[in-house]
Amino acid sequence: MKISRLWLSIAISGCVACGGQGPSGDGGSEPTTTSPSAKYLGLTPPKTEAIPFAPGVVSKPGSYEYALSVHPAGDRFLFTVECPDEGASVHQSRFENGLWTTPEKVDLSGGARTHEMEAFFGVDGERIFFAPYSKGMDVRIWTADLTPEGLFVDARALDGPVADDPSFYPVQGTDGSLFYTNLAKRSVWRATIDGSKVSGARDAGLERGGHAFPSPDGRFVLIDSASAESDEQRDIHVSFRNDDGTWGEARPLGPSVNTEYSETCPSLSPDGRYLFFSRYNEPGGVSDIYWIDAEVITAAAPV
Repeated sequence: MKISRLWLSIAISGCVACGGQGPSGDGGSEPTTTSPSAKYLGLTPPKTEAIPFAPGVVSKPGSYEYALSVHPAGDRFLFTVECPDEGASVHQSRFENGLWTTPEKVDLSGGARTHEMEAFFGVDGERIFFAPYSKGMDVRIWTADLTPEGLFVDARALDGPVADDPSFYPVQGTDGSLFYTNLAKRSVWRATIDGSKVSGARDAGLERGGHAFPSPDGRFVLIDSASAESDEQRDIHVSFRNDDGTWGEARPLGPSVNTEYSETCPSLSPDGRYLFFSRYNEPGGVSDIYWIDAEVITAAAPV
């Protein structure tokens, strides 16, 4: 299924190759570290310019990478890889025995669905939310528990109103509510979640866009939306919370994030210090994951 990172659909025939997510001889190198306190694969964090995240290890030529999620403890992360001949799958790297493991594909739904994507850790780090599918527009939001041993177990579809429509990009806010993109309604929705039970699903009240990611402090929500230049191009925007609890206008981030290429699928590190997103600047419009200091978001705040 050609699920959209640009919105509802995208032709991915331009994806020229899709190998495993281990090290490759493409100019990148596998970042490893022996420091027990190391984060982000031991990489030097970016500052005011967006740079590829772990080139050759996470961001690789010929495959789409998107939707990166860092565990609250900082010792593992998930991201989605997609190719025309393989569909979407979720990959994971873990910090074990003083080293980061090479990213490997994980089976979250226990084989119940053919493909899986957009897996995000819950705020307590004890569960994930993700969007598996098999064909067509049958994508729905599921959850799975994360055991102390690091295994994903008890995968099940969320019930209630969130199951009524095809939906993806499920991200939990710090208040426990779930933001997700409702494909049938073509907008971001928000629901109250208690275990696997979901209630109160409603439009989140964001001006436009999809792939919403709320900030850890609840002060703003990141989305991707049509750029000012073209409805076909996507840019990363931010909506800040108004005093009355509503969301303000969607404000584009600066040129260090938004370029002549499309940028989609924003996410934040658990401490809110770094912004991750996908940029479609590879040949054929294929995406890599980039990251940048989150101060770029503060710079877009209304005066």
